[in-house]
Amino acid sequence: MFKLFAICFAFALLPNATEASNLLQPNSKYSPRQVVEIQLRALQQNDDPTPGNGIAQAWAFAHPNNRAVTGPLARFTQMISSTNYRFLIGHETHNIEAVVKTMKMALYRVTIISDAGKKYSLQWRVLKVQSGALSGAWMTVAVSPPQRAGNAI
Repeated sequence: MFKLFAICFAFALLPNATEASNLLQPNSKYSPRQVVEIQLRALQQNDDPTPGNGIAQAWAFAHPNNRAVTGPLARFTQMISSTNYRFLIGHETHNIEAVVKTMKMALYRVTIISDAGKKYSLQWRVLKVQSGALSGAWMTVAVSPPQRAGNAI
């Protein structure tokens, strides 16, 4: 009976492992703007196909320097779910506007309309990884604290 339970439990875990492997991974084929778009769409559709999948997708594109500050996925999840950033989860719309782009860095002004109809503005900074397995990939190094920009019209 215990073996049957263990086998059923192991199979129950397989979809989560498969879904995690279906996350887009950083590589040089994505432009810096595409990286921001991938992260925002993931947060917008956070619970598709499973709860928290969007946060995991956003974290997959967090630059190693960003991960050093935000910590592992569990801590990143807490940060995104906090009062400061939870408006990103399930937001209605977003707009990405380039501010600066160089060969190694890109900065975007992102405007979000939350699911509650509130408007927020952030700056999203993306760097090109310079060495290691992710060399050449654009990844998010920082997102500014949000500024409330009123209500959606």
